[in-house]
Amino acid sequence: MKPSSSRSISAPHLPLAGKAHALITAAGASTRFGGSKKELEPLENSTVLEKAVEPFLALCDSLVITCPRGARDEFSRFFERSRLAPLLGALQGGFSIVEGGSVRQESVLFGLRAMRECSNAGDLALIHDAARPWASAELIRRTLDSAREMGASLPLLPLTETPKMVDATRVLEHPPRHLIMTAQTPQIFSFPEILEAHELAAREHFAATDDAMIWDHYVGPVAWVDGERKNRKITFKDDLVKQTEFRTGQGYDIHPLVEGRRLLLAGVEVESPRGEAGYSDGDVLWHAIIDAILGASAQGDIGTHFPPGAPEWKDADSTDLALKAAAIVAMLGWKCVNLDCTVICERPKLAPYRDRIRAAIANILALPIDAVSFKAKTKEGCDATGRSEAIEAFASVLLTR
Repeated sequence: MKPSSSRSISAPHLPLAGKAHALITAAGASTRFGGSKKELEPLENSTVLEKAVEPFLALCDSLVITCPRGARDEFSRFFERSRLAPLLGALQGGFSIVEGGSVRQESVLFGLRAMRECSNAGDLALIHDAARPWASAELIRRTLDSAREMGASLPLLPLTETPKMVDATRVLEHPPRHLIMTAQTPQIFSFPEILEAHELAAREHFAATDDAMIWDHYVGPVAWVDGERKNRKITFKDDLVKQTEFRTGQGYDIHPLVEGRRLLLAGVEVESPRGEAGYSDGDVLWHAIIDAILGASAQGDIGTHFPPGAPEWKDADSTDLALKAAAIVAMLGWKCVNLDCTVICERPKLAPYRDRIRAAIANILALPIDAVSFKAKTKEGCDATGRSEAIEAFASVLLTR
C-alpha cells in the first residue's frame, strides 16, 4: 500500500538544464548471492561493476561509487587497475568512492552527500544499482531526458505474470496487471531535492524500497519510461548467466606439388606420386585450418607462431602444430563449434579419403565428426592448381566461449 504523502519539499523549477552526476551503489553484502561480492564477479571479459559503470561515463560529469564499509582501499585499487581508469580520470567533476551504510537507503544518502561538492541547482543525480550491468546508454539517455522535463523519472517494465495480494495463507486481492509495473534503475532526480528528501527520510525514519518512493513521498510524482528486459538485476548466482560469445575465422593456404614428398591432408597420407613442398611437412589443409582458428581468436596466423626458417619447425608434423594452435585458443577460453574446409586439386581424387580426413580433424579439435565438413574440388584445368602444379585449401571455423 502506498504510504501517506508528506510532500514537504518544493518541486524543482523545470526543465532542468544542469549537469548529470552518477551514483552507482555497490555497498551491499551480496548475502543472497552466496557471500562473494557479486559486483566484482567476472562478466564478458570485464566485471559486473565495470559493466555497470561504463555506459554512464560518456553521459555524466562526475561519478560516485558506494562500497561496503572497510572496502574503500580495495575498491580504489580495483579501479586503479581497471580498463576504465583513463575514462574515470577524465571526468570533469571527478570520481570518488564512498563507504556505504547498513542498508541501501543509507548508502544512497552517503553517496548523495559526497555528490554535493560538484553539484548545483538544476543538476541531476542518476542513481543506479551496480548489480544491473546491462543497462544501455540509450535507456540512460531516455530516462535522463524524461527527468529533465519532469524532475524525476525511472524505467519500468510491465508484469508478465498475474499479481496477487496475499496474507500468510490466502489470496486477498487480485490487482489488475496492467496497473502494476516493476521498477529498474537508473532512477534520475533533480539533485538538491532528492538529497533533501533522503535527509528528511533519515530523520523521520521513513524506510523506502527505492529512491522513487522517497521522491514521491516528499517531493511529488515520478515520471517513467519503458525499461529494458536485458536490464535485469543480479541477485542470486543463477542470475549471472554467462553470455556466449562467437567468432568466425577463415584460412587459406597453397603449396606446390613436387616429387619426393608425401601428400598429407590433416595428417592423412593420400596416395600420390607428388606431395606438398614446404618448410614443415607441407600439410596444406592443416595450415588453412590453423590460420582459421588463430584468425577467429585474433591470435595472428601460422607464421606468427611457427615461423618458417626457425630450426624447430623444420619438417614439423603439422598435426602437432594444429594441436598447439588449438591449445593457444583454448587457453583464451575458445573452443571449436564446427569446421568447413575445401581442398582444391586436379589429381588424385580425394573423395575416397573424405571420412578419414574428417575423423582426423575431429579427433585433434575435439569435435564430433558431424561438425566437420570436407569438400574436394578441381579448377577444371585453370591456373597452376588446375595444371596439377599446386594444391590449395580453404577453411572456415566457428569458435565459442
